[in-house]
Amino acid sequence: MKKFLFAVCLLASSSAFATTGFWTGNKEPLDQDNPKTRWKCEYRVAYTNEMILVWRIFSDSCPAEIELEADGDN
Repeated sequence: MKKFLFAVCLLASSSAFATTGFWTGNKEPLDQDNPKTRWKCEYRVAYTNEMILVWRIFSDSCPAEIELEADGDN
């Protein structure tokens, strides 16, 4: 049983698993001097009890949902 639980925990910590991030509505413009504005967008990590926020950069607009790696190396 201990080996089984260890394997489950090991798989759960793998970067192969991903979760969803939902846009919070917060964004900051970057590169305003360029014709195409890039945005720094804030996302809340889904399916967690804690308020975990991450920022990502996109061209033109912030997607409503994004895929995040579970290991937090995004």
